[in-house]
Amino acid sequence: MLPDRLADQIGRVLDALVRSGHLPSTTGIPGEIRVERPFRNARGDYASPVALRLAGAYGSTPGEVARLVAAALQESPEVAHAEAAGGFVNVVVNDAALAETVREVVAAGPAYGEHPVMFAPPDDELGHRARFAHARLAGLLRAGPALEVPYDPDRLEVAVLADPPARRLVCALAELPSVAARESPRALHKYFTEILSCVEEFEVSVAVLPRGDEPSTAAHGTRLVLVDAARITLASALRRYGLCAPDRL
Repeated sequence: MLPDRLADQIGRVLDALVRSGHLPSTTGIPGEIRVERPFRNARGDYASPVALRLAGAYGSTPGEVARLVAAALQESPEVAHAEAAGGFVNVVVNDAALAETVREVVAAGPAYGEHPVMFAPPDDELGHRARFAHARLAGLLRAGPALEVPYDPDRLEVAVLADPPARRLVCALAELPSVAARESPRALHKYFTEILSCVEEFEVSVAVLPRGDEPSTAAHGTRLVLVDAARITLASALRRYGLCAPDRL
């Protein structure tokens, strides 16, 4: 998924910086490069602290290393913009990458984010919120065909996904596989809480389905596919806690 691909791109950038002499030949490129959403998405879609791990021992400040990495990342196919912020590399992905993320989640279906390790359920209130959110998303998917809303993952309007609430939701969906692979109950709980907030923000910020006599449009169809991706992701997270993902409550 998207964060993993960005981590791979950062790794390739670091390797190129070493080969070009911009970083010392003794630079040890980390085996795991962390790419996560920044706090409250204040500075881009994702951020990596990789420069903090490389600076100092190689005679460079974190900011200098981050600037080198950010400048090189500008050439990456999924990156619209990258900048250094202290020792962090902040990345804004392009709209095409958002659309591809939604398609990947929908194509994976129930297998998305699947992992054998399970954890004790969260508190009752959080679990109920998540099940209720899943049922609401399933209800939107049931209502879509009756309102003639097109459902076509291959024909997404990228401008719709670039809208801030939709963008935050897509970037959050993309994180599930890497969070699941960490096998950390704390990381999963943090993710579970955040994905719920992103789903709820998206629901109240946009009209997924036409209202009144409003005709169905391609924008409604794009939002409906995103709803399906969110439903799939939420169901996968619920299964990690041994909780059901109801279509109705």
